[in-house]
Amino acid sequence: MKKQFLLRATVLAIASSGSLATIADDAVESQSQDEKIVVTANRIQQDINDTLTDVEIITRADIEKIQPRSLIDLLVNVSGLDSVQKGGHAQDSSLFVRGANSNQVLVLIDGVRVGSATLGEKSISNIPMAQVERVEIVKGPRAAIWGSDAIGGVIQIFTRRYLSSESRIGVTMGSNDSAEVDVALGFGDETLNNTVTYSHKKSDGFDVRIDDENDDDGFKNDSIAMRGSYQKSEHHTFDWVAQVDKGQYDFDTSYLGNQSHYKNHFWNLRYLYHTNEWNHQLAWSVNRDRFYSVGNGVTRATAGNYETRREQYNYLTRHQINQEFSFSGGIEWLLDDIRHTTSDYALKQRESKSAQIGFNYIGELWLADLAVRYDDIQRVNSETSVNFGIGFRIADNHLLSINYAEGFKAPTFNDLYYPYGGNPELNFELSDNIELVYKGDIFGGRLTVSVYESEIENLIQWTPDSEGAWTPQNVGEAEISGVDLTYKLTHGNWSHQLTASHTKAENTTTKQQLLRRAKEQAGYQLSYAEQQLDWFAQIQYVGERPDNDFQTYSPMMLDSYVRLNLGVAYELNTNWKFQLKVNDALDEAPTQVSGYYPVEREFYFTVSYQTN
Repeated sequence: MKKQFLLRATVLAIASSGSLATIADDAVESQSQDEKIVVTANRIQQDINDTLTDVEIITRADIEKIQPRSLIDLLVNVSGLDSVQKGGHAQDSSLFVRGANSNQVLVLIDGVRVGSATLGEKSISNIPMAQVERVEIVKGPRAAIWGSDAIGGVIQIFTRRYLSSESRIGVTMGSNDSAEVDVALGFGDETLNNTVTYSHKKSDGFDVRIDDENDDDGFKNDSIAMRGSYQKSEHHTFDWVAQVDKGQYDFDTSYLGNQSHYKNHFWNLRYLYHTNEWNHQLAWSVNRDRFYSVGNGVTRATAGNYETRREQYNYLTRHQINQEFSFSGGIEWLLDDIRHTTSDYALKQRESKSAQIGFNYIGELWLADLAVRYDDIQRVNSETSVNFGIGFRIADNHLLSINYAEGFKAPTFNDLYYPYGGNPELNFELSDNIELVYKGDIFGGRLTVSVYESEIENLIQWTPDSEGAWTPQNVGEAEISGVDLTYKLTHGNWSHQLTASHTKAENTTTKQQLLRRAKEQAGYQLSYAEQQLDWFAQIQYVGERPDNDFQTYSPMMLDSYVRLNLGVAYELNTNWKFQLKVNDALDEAPTQVSGYYPVEREFYFTVSYQTN
């Protein structure tokens, strides 16, 4: 498979180097997109155009334009990302990055690893969009940078930051008796700055599952966050972030509770020392993820409690050796603790220790990245991961790169020690990936194309052992290949964004497409902005995807669909703003998971007041 990929990559590289050099003479200067700084790709600050992998940045301006109700809503037209929802915005969601499983995507909030150590993933449905400043998405394995879980990619969410005296209050009303209030306040001075944000969301929802439980499945969520910094001197900075989320959501089930309650929090304290040549940072973070379910005869007294307490320390350094060459390194210690979980797991704590080094070269024509990381996860195994990339500027504002990356995912506490079927002999899920990436200015816009192939082995699947008992085993294998394309163009008041993806994600043995992953996706977004009025239209195409019929359990194909989302915003003056969002304007109401009712057409209206 790798030989076939390298042959196609070589042909594309030769064709690109000849044709794009001619186009370069006609390309206009890079737009504001080119000046964006990304930190998630290599854990250092870089111009996005100097990153060799496929990276996407979603800014606060993008969020304001799209008016998303959830993270899934925000990422709907990012190439290489596929998502499904079991009903409304607060229900279980799966996000597949380049065909990888939804639990093979690492989610970070302000650099903090969040989520459940028993389930092995972060619930992304309850992240309030009003508190998000920007999102960075790195596609493909990133284990040599971030460690476990980053097989499909990394999604890092940065919370809001307001300047002193800036404030905002917003109220949103919408379909299914939805309501949201968000408040933000910035205070401090040039050396000490803080931002406090609060969000309250609720909805009556709708009946999400096709069964005998005919009721509305609503939700509510409260979230408060603080982000701040203290500039002690020219070289010394302290910053901090803390967030608390609390809420509940209803769902339909024939087994035990049908209303889940959660209360999560995290905080991160960081010290930075920075000069022209050296950057050091020392961070301490704590994360707690807790939930329980009641209903259907289950009371709070009898409900099982699942709680992860995670503590992490890390030290990172970067040395700028000269204008072109830099070195980075770091060490991390992580403790996962589920002792407050009521189920009788055989083991309830484990430590993870890691060390990493990286080299980055940015020259006039050539660029290169190398990262090596060693992870030792207690009672599981150790793993050495490598990321390597090399790029060549085939012309001004045209970069061609080839990258090799490895990924792994440690088995969860449920996989290893769940009292009703855990397997303590499990090993890591492993992946390796090779990709060819082109980034360049074409006809006044910015084009990114990536071609990739991945092999994933040791996938954990439930299978019967020699005695017929079903347990998780490292027996699955998958082969994934695809092409992602993103083109962005701004001309005057008009902005265009075109995305397309082809993702072939197959079970190696059966050669069948992995469940709920579409092979083809495409999207187009047109937006217009002037002094007071702006609007956008967003079209999403999703091809057929395989699933299992919820009644017969036999394989089936879910229909392809096209969704149209519309939005408009009007600024009455510098303070007042009115927004209207229509999701699925044509009321396509596509089925995303067999046995679950889809989200139908929705309307949301927002009024906000902001001081600057």
